[in-house]
Amino acid sequence: MAGQALSMPCGYKQYLGFDCPFCGSQRSVLLLLQGRFRESFLMFPALLPLAVTPLFIGRKSALHIVLWFDLAVVIGSWLLRLLLA
Repeated sequence: MAGQALSMPCGYKQYLGFDCPFCGSQRSVLLLLQGRFRESFLMFPALLPLAVTPLFIGRKSALHIVLWFDLAVVIGSWLLRLLLA
């Protein structure tokens, strides 16, 4: 798998035996940096919403909405990954 040698092991997965909400995020960033956008998105779909969140830091009301959206995407993609595994 791409970037597997560079990524740190997931303590959550080692301890509990299943993926954490952020499993795949390190590999997704590495794929993104390699220009492999489609593979990056498929590895960790929440990366894009999380990446644009800093753009809303100066706008308190918008940031509040974006953070809730980020949380929904992270948890939704995590639950989907668990159900399909």
